[in-house]
Amino acid sequence: MSAPVVDEDSAPFWEALRGHRVLLQKCANCQEIRFPPMPGCPNCGSGEWEHVTAGGRGRIYSWIVVHRPLGTITEADLPCTLATVELDEGCRVLGRLTGDASVDLPVSARYVDHDEWTELAFVAAEQA
Repeated sequence: MSAPVVDEDSAPFWEALRGHRVLLQKCANCQEIRFPPMPGCPNCGSGEWEHVTAGGRGRIYSWIVVHRPLGTITEADLPCTLATVELDEGCRVLGRLTGDASVDLPVSARYVDHDEWTELAFVAAEQA
């Protein structure tokens, strides 16, 4: 897998992943927790926020199984399952899933260290 493109808004998220933490943004005005990182709140429009560390637990909202190279996913990575996970904090994130998927399956974050970056992935909570 190749490294993701990091911008000013997402840099703290990727840096936290290197330390095996999931960092989210929380609006200072309406308290909405959001992902992906962005310069303003999509709920109220405020440009003020703070970072909060997520617990890394959630439930599968949806998933796909990838059978062809796509973006940073190479032939060697296939097939792989990408899951949208609704974190306990309320927002949704995307990550690779190890094991079988089903809607509402409890999952826990796991971290896959690559040479230049760390990938957010998930595994069924009972396997964590």
